[in-house]
Amino acid sequence: MDKIAIVRYNLSKVGGAEKVAINMANELSEYYDVSLVSVLLNEDKKINYEIDEKVDLVSFFSGDKKVREVIFKAAKSLRKYIKQKDIKVVYSIAPATNIIIFLATLSLDVKIVFCDHHSLEFQDGISRKIQRYIGAKFFDKIITLTEEDKNKYTKLYNIDKKKVSNIYNWIESIPTNNYKYSVDFKKLITVGRFANQKGYDYLSKVAIRVLSKFPDWQWDIYGSGDERIKKDLIVELEKVGVRSQVNFMGNVKGTENIYPNHGIYVMTSRYEGLPLVLLEAKQYELPIVSFDCPTGPSEIVIHGENGYLIEKYDIEKMSNKISKLIEDEQIRIEFSKNSMNNIGKFEKETIVKQWIDLTEELIGGKDAR
Repeated sequence: MDKIAIVRYNLSKVGGAEKVAINMANELSEYYDVSLVSVLLNEDKKINYEIDEKVDLVSFFSGDKKVREVIFKAAKSLRKYIKQKDIKVVYSIAPATNIIIFLATLSLDVKIVFCDHHSLEFQDGISRKIQRYIGAKFFDKIITLTEEDKNKYTKLYNIDKKKVSNIYNWIESIPTNNYKYSVDFKKLITVGRFANQKGYDYLSKVAIRVLSKFPDWQWDIYGSGDERIKKDLIVELEKVGVRSQVNFMGNVKGTENIYPNHGIYVMTSRYEGLPLVLLEAKQYELPIVSFDCPTGPSEIVIHGENGYLIEKYDIEKMSNKISKLIEDEQIRIEFSKNSMNNIGKFEKETIVKQWIDLTEELIGGKDAR
């Protein structure tokens, strides 16, 4: 078996990139000798997702260290490991490990791939910009979560289109147990942590307009996070007397305990990578109303067929479209019936094959940098 490595900075964290790295390692271990490299782990070395026994888990440090504190030692350790194991392809999951991988593989006959887990809209400082630049300019291949970011990469970094590919995160099949959507479900739903990115300031304005008009409807919000954002939302809702129609559900495990018995899914995010919540909402046959933010919604929702994409960040138009869905049961039924249209491109079998094809292409076309 050819040997590949999938590298994430800290697999002890709980997040989308960590889950993607582990899922990818588990699936590809059926076809390759896979090393899952966590540059560091927390002191307790706990990992929150299950790792297949065929996957070799490797880490070099423990504790809470910044990338800049370990960058050269990590590169040296990774280089030694790559040479010992004769690794053919190294995947960097998100920008944080790009410089480490670049330094570790200099002059080695190894292909390196930068998998950008976030939208290009997400820029949280000079460090991320540098890491992305290294990935764009010096890695053999760049993988984005969406077609939109794929096109942005080629323009922003002036690189060949052939160097950038789009591979979606897959969605796991769910046991719906003969679940059936009903127009009797009079609840809106939003799932997402309390963070500026998620646009809860927009949501408060939409909720006020919609819930004031439809007092028999409720809005369930799942997630936790910045308590200040949650408090600001509550204050705005209380001002106009709709607080009692909004339910803060906290963190709940299992999609089967979240999405059923709701009528419409609403997303007010400023930006996303590839919003898994929209894919999950589709699995539970929910009509969707979402801002057409960068990136992902336009590749998941078919406007006018299984949901509405609202020009960012038009509060009035979003409120009107939600109101239209509430008032017109027939449109809700139609959108629900069409909910799974275009879901095929997000299925596991399709996505895993894309990763295998990419790996084979890279192994077959290796040349020393």
